[in-house]
Amino acid sequence: MRKGVLGQSLLDYVLLFTIVVAVLLIMGYYVRNSLSGKYREAADVFGQGEVYIPGTRR
Repeated sequence: MRKGVLGQSLLDYVLLFTIVVAVLLIMGYYVRNSLSGKYREAADVFGQGEVYIPGTRR
């Protein structure tokens, strides 16, 4: 292989890896928010519809 072709191939792999990592990070953010919403929804069912507000007491 010529040096220019090898460098271009390496750059392509680095760019592909960077894009895949960025997509996984963004996807993880949305999955975490979705799971948090599901847990909150389930907790509201068990709490008879009352919403938990941190720092307040009854």
